[in-house]
Amino acid sequence: MTFTEVVPYLYYDDADAALDWLERVLGFGPSTRWRMGGSTTQEADIRVGTSRISVSGRAPGLREGGGALTIVHVDDIDAYRRGVCDAAPELQVDEVARQSYGPLTFTIEDPWGYRWNFWQGEADPPS
Repeated sequence: MTFTEVVPYLYYDDADAALDWLERVLGFGPSTRWRMGGSTTQEADIRVGTSRISVSGRAPGLREGGGALTIVHVDDIDAYRRGVCDAAPELQVDEVARQSYGPLTFTIEDPWGYRWNFWQGEADPPS
């Protein structure tokens, strides 16, 4: 058995607004949206580098994603953080910090309550 990909699936009650925010603030994209004959997105995929995240256009149900933290690896964390701050000055953005286990990181919470943790570098295995 060979695994080829893991795709997070996030629930947003307004998928179009969430996808627009993810593209504008976090620089993700492009997105592919399925409207299923209506005017709002029911399902979508959004690119994040060579990965993707799937999005549902409905609010999460009980036990559908609470407590999740999505880690996104970036190559220049300081420049990326500045871009996020410039795109959404109202957003509370942690300072970049070196973690005891290796990487530089910062975390934000999107307007729908999902937490995004951005990393530069890899975790060091314990000795």
